[in-house]
Amino acid sequence: MIARVRVEPPDQPAFERDLDAREVVVGRAATAGLVVPDSSVSRQHARLFQRDGRWWAEDLGATNGTLLNEKPLTAATVLSPGDRLKLGGTIVQLVPAATTAMPSPPKPAAATLPATSLPAAVVGTGQSEFSGSAARFATLNEIHRALATPISLTELLDLILQRSFDVLHPEEGVILLKQPDGSFKPAASRKQSGEPGHVTVSRRIVDEVAGKQRPALVLDAAMDQRFADSHSIVASGVRSVVAAPLIDAEGTMGLIALTSRVSVRQFAEPDLDLLVSLASAAALRVRNVALAEEAAARKVLERELALAHDMQMPDRPEIRMAAALTPARSVGGDLYDFVLDDEGLWFIVADVSGKGVGAALYMAVVKTLFRATVQTRPDLAGILQVMNRELSRDNEQMMFVTAIVGRLTFETGQITAVDAGHNPVLVVGPRGDLSSPTLEKSIALGVDADATFKVSTFKIDAGSTMLLYTDGATDARNTAGEIFGVDRLKRAVGSSLGRTATDLVHSTLKVVNKFAAGAPPEDDLTLLAIEYLGTEVTHR
Repeated sequence: MIARVRVEPPDQPAFERDLDAREVVVGRAATAGLVVPDSSVSRQHARLFQRDGRWWAEDLGATNGTLLNEKPLTAATVLSPGDRLKLGGTIVQLVPAATTAMPSPPKPAAATLPATSLPAAVVGTGQSEFSGSAARFATLNEIHRALATPISLTELLDLILQRSFDVLHPEEGVILLKQPDGSFKPAASRKQSGEPGHVTVSRRIVDEVAGKQRPALVLDAAMDQRFADSHSIVASGVRSVVAAPLIDAEGTMGLIALTSRVSVRQFAEPDLDLLVSLASAAALRVRNVALAEEAAARKVLERELALAHDMQMPDRPEIRMAAALTPARSVGGDLYDFVLDDEGLWFIVADVSGKGVGAALYMAVVKTLFRATVQTRPDLAGILQVMNRELSRDNEQMMFVTAIVGRLTFETGQITAVDAGHNPVLVVGPRGDLSSPTLEKSIALGVDADATFKVSTFKIDAGSTMLLYTDGATDARNTAGEIFGVDRLKRAVGSSLGRTATDLVHSTLKVVNKFAAGAPPEDDLTLLAIEYLGTEVTHR
């Protein structure tokens, strides 16, 4: 149910606002759903919300309290048309349905808002037209209304720059976002002509604003001690700069900077105040979009992991298989997979550098490449080269994958394998003897697009079980900080009762978990056991 309120700040023009969400926080903070230009109002002062088809009001512990019809608001209370809330020196009144509403700026359909949707005083071109704060809050209200719509990050950043130009009239503007490598790259830019274009920002500005997490106002760069020796600023002709960081509780995400020549436009303190508020709005959406994207990726990858846990093992008389995959976080970068054909079994166990969603996404690519290439190429070295080339392409984050990739031939028990910087293979023989076949080492996948890979071969006897694992097993730590290590792993594998694939995986995982009980997981842990039964059964 949409309601409408009339807001009467002290010493400011009154305005009206539709409440078109189920909950609206009222306060002085730029991140509030209804921003009130009143210093006596707390940053998050009160909450208006819907319940049972009615609107309610609740004080949020504001310093100056909240009055409802001149009485203290001490608990959530239902509102009636005409009720007046007093927040500091501001009156917020629920407009009766029969009341003729004041004109209100139209809601944005998307990121593009026509300049005529702002008051004439805001659209003007002179500093005097921005002397009051009403225009600033009209702009902020439009930005926050846009935040409530399904606007994309790109559209939002373009909108913020557009509104900055409408109100502050810079010559150039840019929003920089922090990249995974710590650098700052333009996510949106704009020039006085209204067209997007390449806009550069001095490294000194970036360091001052993003590095120190504080806004900067430069009246005249040539006279400002902070930037007087910055040749790039002086050479560009830029003299006046206003910039604000995009920050939240987790740190700096980027910055927004507006520049001009002093002869065209000299920024002032009110300009900086508005830009800081706009930056707060941008920071809110940037983080929300990142979290939404991560949540979506997490949901997909959790489904992938669930499928991996429940993966149907091959029904072949020559082999039995078992596996376990335990991510250090809710999603991880380990993987195992296999592909059957008439004559043998292709297999992979791999470990992507890093943890979390990024590693899991890269892992999904590795898995897809493995399945695609083993079914189209017969030679193992060629398979690894194709996978490696694709994983090296556009790998700006420099992620890499260690892996054992190989093939078991059913008729002979021969295994052809490539060790791409991974952990050694362990084999439990039919009489319980433990060995580790020697494989030539090759470089990890994703490091060098032109790398070649060395293929090794060894043979296992019928009744043997081969174990492939990731370093989540050997690097597991206990509460005293001790590492589980290769020797403990060998003892756990060698003592496996029955030594079937399932016994081997279950008993090994149990020993590792018991050792590391009470300590946070050091890394993702994956075990894949392949028990070779031979071909005697099929020949009978």
